[in-house]
Amino acid sequence: MKLIIAENYNEGSRKIADLFEAVIAEKKDAFLGLATGSTPEGMYKCLAEDFNAGKVDFSEVHTINLDEYLGPDRSHPQSFGYFMDKHLFSKVNIKQENIMLVDGAGKAEDEIKKYDSRLGEEPIDILILGIGENGHIGFNEPADFFVAGTHITELAEETIQANSRFFENIEDVPQKAVTMGMAGITNAKKIVLAAFGKKKAGAIKKLLSDDKVSPKLPCSILKLCRDVTIVVDKELYRCIENE
Repeated sequence: MKLIIAENYNEGSRKIADLFEAVIAEKKDAFLGLATGSTPEGMYKCLAEDFNAGKVDFSEVHTINLDEYLGPDRSHPQSFGYFMDKHLFSKVNIKQENIMLVDGAGKAEDEIKKYDSRLGEEPIDILILGIGENGHIGFNEPADFFVAGTHITELAEETIQANSRFFENIEDVPQKAVTMGMAGITNAKKIVLAAFGKKKAGAIKKLLSDDKVSPKLPCSILKLCRDVTIVVDKELYRCIENE
């Protein structure tokens, strides 16, 4: 695993965008794995700016998202599909038929089959991951075992608490989601794990502290992957050093 320490969130977002753009420059029809939330928002801003400046072309790019809440459809303001439309898809020249999202309002079993079929066709060329304070990646929460395929997951209480900032009331946060499993994640050719701010320092420190791989710390499976870059900011890194 490679570690990049950025000055701040904006610099880290730029570095991640550059990694994605390098893959697209090499392969016009690159298969991108995308995440949602505040962590990759800055990266999407950089990608949109570079598209407007003529530096990157999404016309042949294909994407797949990591996960989606069960319940909301793509038009719901808190769905991950809505997030992607708002922050990236509506701002670049990507074709709708090249976008793969879980339909949170659809039949979960059908969505799972669709996802695993797509992931079985080819590996993701580059995948962006955030990380939960409990070490989850996607919505693969700490558990007694890893799940390989796309699956329905019960969100951990700390995940619900963390995501409640996006909702008016904590009761409105969905308690289940469909998430890409560990096979889809670990088969990616390149993985970028991004973490910014002191709240994520504990999870990153555990990830970097030893060579153990445990489903109790889902992100630890990244130690088995071929090409992983971890991007953090100085605030987070100082927390790791001072603990």
